[in-house]
Amino acid sequence: MDDRRPAAPDALDIFVEQVCGRYDRERPQSFWALGDEFCALAHSGWAAAYLNRELERLCLDPGHFGDWQLNQLIAHRGRGWALAIWLFEQPRQYLHSTPFHGMFAPLGADSLRYDLYQLPPDHRNEVFDPGQRLTPAGAGCTGPGGLLLLRGEQYVYDFKPPARPLPVLKFTSAAIRPLEWLFKRDTRYAWQANDAALNFTQLRVAAHVLGRLAQPSSAQPLSFLSGHAHHAVRWAAIQNLARVNRSAALERLQRAADGDPHPHLRKAAQRSLQALRQPG
Repeated sequence: MDDRRPAAPDALDIFVEQVCGRYDRERPQSFWALGDEFCALAHSGWAAAYLNRELERLCLDPGHFGDWQLNQLIAHRGRGWALAIWLFEQPRQYLHSTPFHGMFAPLGADSLRYDLYQLPPDHRNEVFDPGQRLTPAGAGCTGPGGLLLLRGEQYVYDFKPPARPLPVLKFTSAAIRPLEWLFKRDTRYAWQANDAALNFTQLRVAAHVLGRLAQPSSAQPLSFLSGHAHHAVRWAAIQNLARVNRSAALERLQRAADGDPHPHLRKAAQRSLQALRQPG
């Protein structure tokens, strides 16, 4: 008789099940209801055990690479969320906005310290404005066993360099805002904005490649992409549709000039139409 019992689910399995049952990416605010579950995972000792297993696999299996990035290991990617173990050593060159919801829990005996900066009251994430400036809003400290809730719609967090590398457990949603803003440290003015999600960049690159290939079959996917929610993706699609189907591109360009919701795209479309109408 085989009396072996199935292995009990580990803390990660339990957490994944809890997130899948309660987090809805179409309702981003549902993310915040998982604070207790995330704290339980952080306090369970799971992270060390997970890294032990990952190290063993890397040593014994030449075909295993894991989901490692420069300074973090992605432990799980779910639908609209991710869990990672981050080793924080040095702050970044610029102050970065947070285009996602996040919970951070320092692991070990050290604290995660940070300065807070408030975004301007008229801040619109989707419309980059170099005149936007951060306002100092105090400092904070999340100690061992604590939980930091990242309120990126209001604040920018500048994490201070720890005395020694600090492991942090990160639970983050997918991007809920289109852009990640960078601010200069010395002036606190906006410097540039990047796509908040990798797939936005991938879509823009794909549009440019299709434009260069200039195959008639690309007219339909580029036309579809011209209606994307991200303004930079829409503009890349319209520009490259012109290399494939000029009449379709002019129709999309006129539509954008007449009423695109993003002011930068709308003005760019108006300038393009004006240039096309000039003789010579």
